[in-house]
Amino acid sequence: MAPEEEKPAADDSVADAREVVGYLVRPEAGDYIAIMDVLEGSVTDLTVSEVATALAAGGLRLDARLVEKRLDALKDIGAASVRSDTSHARRYAEILARNWRYTASPAGRHVQRFYRQVLAGTVTVREIPIVSLSRIVAHLEQLAVALGAGEPDVGRLDAVVLDAVSAVFTSHDDLDAALVGAEDALIGLADRFDLDEEHTNDLKGLLVDYATRVAAELDSGSARAAAALTALRPWFALLAQAAVDASQARDLIAAGALSASRGGRAEDWEGLRAWFDARTGRAARFSLRLVRALPGMHANLRRLHSSAGTASTRSRALALARAVLTPEIGVQIFQAAVGDHSWRKLYGQADEDDMGRNPSWRGGPQIPVPTLLRTAGRSGPRGRGAAPRDDTVAKAQVAEARARRQAGHQRALATVLASLPGQRLDEEAARAALAALMTAARASATGPRRTGTSGGLACTLVHTGTGTGTLNAPTWHVLMPGRIPLFHRPGQRPSTAALAALAGTTTTDDPSAHTTLYITSHTGPSTLDNDTSTLVPRQEGAA
Repeated sequence: MAPEEEKPAADDSVADAREVVGYLVRPEAGDYIAIMDVLEGSVTDLTVSEVATALAAGGLRLDARLVEKRLDALKDIGAASVRSDTSHARRYAEILARNWRYTASPAGRHVQRFYRQVLAGTVTVREIPIVSLSRIVAHLEQLAVALGAGEPDVGRLDAVVLDAVSAVFTSHDDLDAALVGAEDALIGLADRFDLDEEHTNDLKGLLVDYATRVAAELDSGSARAAAALTALRPWFALLAQAAVDASQARDLIAAGALSASRGGRAEDWEGLRAWFDARTGRAARFSLRLVRALPGMHANLRRLHSSAGTASTRSRALALARAVLTPEIGVQIFQAAVGDHSWRKLYGQADEDDMGRNPSWRGGPQIPVPTLLRTAGRSGPRGRGAAPRDDTVAKAQVAEARARRQAGHQRALATVLASLPGQRLDEEAARAALAALMTAARASATGPRRTGTSGGLACTLVHTGTGTGTLNAPTWHVLMPGRIPLFHRPGQRPSTAALAALAGTTTTDDPSAHTTLYITSHTGPSTLDNDTSTLVPRQEGAA
């Protein structure tokens, strides 16, 4: 038979510490915490009756037998230690359990202080001491300059170096405590969706202050400190040993009775270097927390804005009331809005037996908020959403109308380009030509010409100084004294026929800042001499 494999022995101290924490999560945690407060606050060992009296003085009255039961449970998990004083015992009854004296064990004192300082109290956000960061960076760079060059030698470690080491770790403790507290407060606010206006403003203040000033200072200071620690890395062991040698308790530290203060171990220096790491250090994680807190702040701001604006519950109720006034489908609208859709509810079974099978929303049990609502702050309509409207026919009609307009515009452009100056055009072609003409009239003159483009058609107004150019439509025409319009493609010259029609015409530079156009209706030949209708002059700026 093969021998059983030996399992590695567990660390007894770690196992005991884990078991001691158990009294904080028991159903009777209130009794245990009060008893541990009495034991931890006493400088002498206490009997069961003395513990019960101290509890009664603090407002918690427990029977002595119950106190003894709680003390025995604390003794079993290692939170309390017991001592039986047999030096003066004369009878057997004097060494029984009821005469034992209890005190908090070292692990129990540590757990109780952790509970009072961290878990029980309200987290107070302290200002992050940038001065401490500056002090750390200055001392580390001073050490790097003094020790960075040359081989590590204990003879180079003087009193100035030891003072700098002490200042580095003292300032780091202050900076780390403040940064952890600020990060905890930031997480507590950023992870909540139901913040009121005051707490949302607190979150905004945290983000604005830290993002603009503290995070930038931490990033730059961490980079400088990390560079200095990299240069000092070969000196870590010597610096730790020098800090221990300079301590007044170096004999006790060497004997193992005490632990060295921070900086007295090489692991402390490695931890400091990891704290200032540019990618995984505390400052880098704090910057990431800031980024992750932004969506939560925006979700709360959107929710507060919608609840205080047009999308409030009152406005929605009034909109529903107006909608149900429709005689034809008012009943259907009301049923769709307030219908009982059980599959959409956040439902949970009630713990109480006398609340009925389906408790009310207010009286029912509480459940966690869904992840989407917590992270994005969005909520949809109740019930199944309506199917999207089939607008295929409407899209086809719009596309057909657009194609028809485009084809008509192309025919109009072809008609204008094939025409000669002064030739009568149909209505659609004349309007396309008028748009290009008005654009050219607003353009600046370059020598004798000014050119404008509209809808794929270009118009060049040529200044002759004599004669009158015209643009003729069936019911109206435009007169341009001293100028002749030529229509062509953008970037191209006018047609040969249009240029031939202007053969022999002299052109001069256009000195006018504005172009004067006369737009009028007519029923006969469109000439300036026989037109008896009213002329409407228009001046188009050339700026």
